[in-house]
Amino acid sequence: MFLRKYQRTKDGKRHTYFALVESQRTERGPRQRVVAQLGELSEDQQRRWQRTAVFHARHEEGEELPLFLDAEATPSSPDPDIVRIRLGKVGWTNARAFGDVWLGWQLWRKLSLDKIVARHIKTGRETVSPATMVAIEVISRLCIGQGGETSEFGLAEQGYRRTALADLLGVPDDLVTKDRLYRTLDALLEAKEPIERDLKERLGELFSLQFDLLLCDLTSSFFEGLMEDSELAKRGHSRDHRSDCKQIVLALVVTPDGFPVYHEVFAGNTNDAVAFPQIVETMESRFGQARRVWVLDRGIASQKNLDFLRERKQSFLVGTPRSRLGEFDEELCTRDWRHVRPHVEVKSVERDGQTYVLARSVRRRAKEKAIRKRQLLGLHGDLIKLSRRVLAGRLKDTDKVLESVGRFRERWPAASRFVDVEVKRDQAGQSTAVSWSYHKDKLHTALARDGAYLLLSDKTDWSAEDLWRTYIQLTRAEDAFRAMKSNLLLRPMWHQTSDRIEAHVFVCVLAYALWKALAHMLGNAGVKTRIRKKDPDDPESGPQDRPMSPAIALKLLHDVQIGDILLETVTGRTLRLRRVARPNSEQAEIIAALGLSLPERICADRDVTPQDFTGNPSPEPTSNPEKCSEDF
Repeated sequence: MFLRKYQRTKDGKRHTYFALVESQRTERGPRQRVVAQLGELSEDQQRRWQRTAVFHARHEEGEELPLFLDAEATPSSPDPDIVRIRLGKVGWTNARAFGDVWLGWQLWRKLSLDKIVARHIKTGRETVSPATMVAIEVISRLCIGQGGETSEFGLAEQGYRRTALADLLGVPDDLVTKDRLYRTLDALLEAKEPIERDLKERLGELFSLQFDLLLCDLTSSFFEGLMEDSELAKRGHSRDHRSDCKQIVLALVVTPDGFPVYHEVFAGNTNDAVAFPQIVETMESRFGQARRVWVLDRGIASQKNLDFLRERKQSFLVGTPRSRLGEFDEELCTRDWRHVRPHVEVKSVERDGQTYVLARSVRRRAKEKAIRKRQLLGLHGDLIKLSRRVLAGRLKDTDKVLESVGRFRERWPAASRFVDVEVKRDQAGQSTAVSWSYHKDKLHTALARDGAYLLLSDKTDWSAEDLWRTYIQLTRAEDAFRAMKSNLLLRPMWHQTSDRIEAHVFVCVLAYALWKALAHMLGNAGVKTRIRKKDPDDPESGPQDRPMSPAIALKLLHDVQIGDILLETVTGRTLRLRRVARPNSEQAEIIAALGLSLPERICADRDVTPQDFTGNPSPEPTSNPEKCSEDF
């Protein structure tokens, strides 16, 4: 179906008439049937009839048939969907990071944190929903490794407007202020317990997690200020080797897969063994008194804590102090070891109704031997130099000789316990010689213990291999601390009050839950980090493709930007087309592997107004963010 144009001259004036014509196949061939005589039409009427005709006229393959068949049709009809632009005036502005925060928003919704947080945080007459503000805090923390701001003030002033969160969440930049972010932290801390409980259930549903085996570990995080207003900031044993700074102690309970279950913030001078009973009691009050297996490192596993677990009918698997290896010197020298890895061997010993697991690593053994050898050679060399000075008469003062020996013991602590040093004197009390001897029995014992460590459990029905593999999973808790400190930038902490410090840690824990969910999904999808530049002659000699980490995925997707394309038309109008950049092949592979579809745009197109160049905030998105991409 198409429009046919007829022209007729009457009284010296040329008139143009239109008819709606339809092509038909007959026995005599194709014929054209006039459907309706339309008469003279204005340009606007022609455009409307054109659209009507095109809508009904479809080719067999779905292509639209041309509307006017004659060549005299003018291409300059004022169709609002067709404009002529000046190619030399095409511009790109307001570019912001989109891919990483968009992925964070998808993870936030996948874990149902939007519903969980909205359910438990009290809402009033706020201009912006507190649940939305929590999402801004957590997603910004997840993507902070790409140059984000570490403080609420920095997020409000700079960090938020550098991302596409305003487009995704519909919150303009001028509404994200430091005071609103601080109030969000206060509201979030009040709902900590129910949020953690519901998040645990959601993680268990999504990833089929089991909570009968829990890994518990503690770490410290320091401040660089005076911290005079916080009761939590205290000096204590620093795992960050910053004993000069006040700190807090962070306890984290995770599943064997590394998903967070519960966390607690203690004062910086809290002993690990003292904090553990409170952790167990809180876990039981929140999640019930089910029989669980607690996996602990040697810093928490005091005898008092083990008795505490036995009283509460809880099982345990703990690392023991290295000094207890002396009770198993005979077992260390036997040959009945079982290999659980190419370089690791284990054996079990049952005593007093408990199972002890001896483990020995070949690589760790070689490392400890090398350290001791270096210490012994260093001490031996210093003693030789000291002896030559004394024999040559250059050093006779006995006190100074003993001071030198003390400095050597301080310099070489790992070797000093194997060496006895004797300073010989004359009748006047002057030093005449320095001699030393080695404790060979201690050296032989140390050699037998090299690379060995001892585990203890009340699970007598588990094999040595099962106990060792379970204990090795404690590294998942250490990985969580490493990710929170390095990738999620737990520190520096800018807050001065205890409540804000605890809320800041909670934000980091929620961000880590997103981080771990992303890691789990990347692993299940088999996404690899591609090594592009290899030796063409021997491609196997260089680095090989490896599983992609969340840090790499977020870094790659951070480069997917959203921005405004500015088009200047020949009539003087300037059109603003907000578009998402198309991903490259590596980015598209990640998005496809996660089962997502990147949206092309978030909000409607519009004309540019003078206010757009005065620094005013961008308009709120007019489309529903939840419809811009598919769910997981």
